[in-house]
Amino acid sequence: MNSLVYLPIFGLAYAAALVLYRLFLHPLAKFPGPKIAAATKWYEFYHDCVKGGGGLFSYEIDRMHDRYAFGTVDHYIHRQRRAAVKTFVSKKTVQTFQSSICSTVELLCREFNHFAATGETFECGTYFLSWATDSVAKYLENSTYGLLDDARRRQDWQETIAQVVELTPLVKQFPFFMPFVLKVPGWLMQILSPKMNRVLLMHKRMRSTARQYLSLHTSAAKQATGAEKSNHASNSKIDAYRAILSSTLPEIDKQPDRVAQEVLTLLVGGSATTMRVMLRIVYHVNSTPGVLSRLSKTLDAVMTTPTTNPELEVLEKQEYLATHISVNLSRGILQLMGSWECLKQVAVVKESLRIATALTARLPLVSPSKTLLYAQDDGTEWVIPAGVSVPHLGQDATS
Repeated sequence: MNSLVYLPIFGLAYAAALVLYRLFLHPLAKFPGPKIAAATKWYEFYHDCVKGGGGLFSYEIDRMHDRYAFGTVDHYIHRQRRAAVKTFVSKKTVQTFQSSICSTVELLCREFNHFAATGETFECGTYFLSWATDSVAKYLENSTYGLLDDARRRQDWQETIAQVVELTPLVKQFPFFMPFVLKVPGWLMQILSPKMNRVLLMHKRMRSTARQYLSLHTSAAKQATGAEKSNHASNSKIDAYRAILSSTLPEIDKQPDRVAQEVLTLLVGGSATTMRVMLRIVYHVNSTPGVLSRLSKTLDAVMTTPTTNPELEVLEKQEYLATHISVNLSRGILQLMGSWECLKQVAVVKESLRIATALTARLPLVSPSKTLLYAQDDGTEWVIPAGVSVPHLGQDATS
């Protein structure tokens, strides 16, 4: 019993030693910045989860950068996991899916045509998110969520994505949160937080799908030999589950929970970021007449009829076009706006990617073997040792 008295003392001593190490002995201890941020992650927690409703740490980083001018997965594990889906998400592979993307674009144009006919006001982000999600889900899972066909599903999905965004700062500070929540019964979570329950149901569905694929993959791998194995591997690149399971990842990274998390990350990342880019396109090109005029002339040269849908290679050869989403999509938006000259901006993807901030949070990066050198404008140089995590923050190029 007496030993329990010493636990708080040991805890305080450990905390004090940790703070002293971070302030004086850590490889980045001499770097400029507020000492409280160096001493404890509770500083980040305060700005991301408490102050002003949360989500403000990226702005605090900007403030610190202005004043001072200056947790991640193991590098090699991250590289392995990235390689497992690299071919699957490559431009060449995605290009074979162009016709399927165009089919979902037709559904989006149908909605735009409806609003153009009725004159109703609507929120573009909801429809861009639904279109991107349906397209990405069809590519990743060989299925569609039918968001463009169902207004209720569309609204529920937008709320689900918003919930994921809201939870991200909390999960970053408390990694045990999601594993704990996943064990909560669905009926209870539905009472506590219906929005959160939708996230959990999606994860559980993906985990169940991953189990089925893992069982099929294991069975097929045992039965196949030689040429059959090679053929099985090539056919496994049909969707994200098979791409991961047929990769060279260790078995621990092919477990249902990990595979489900990877697919969910691809789905959310591929849909939410695309929606943001599309919104940037709609706003910035419409507010820049010179860009709009030049794009209109360029697109008119390759879009001869309302149903013309040039191949990606054709559009990439046009000097002013970076890449292509869909001709029919641009025409649908134009019909909504009421004029060809109003909006022909869907092709300006690279510039929109440059100015759009896809993720407003820090990304801890690490160089495992090379020392990095950072130089300030006044000539001061700082050496970042190999293996040290350095937060990187995406910047808004328009600010």
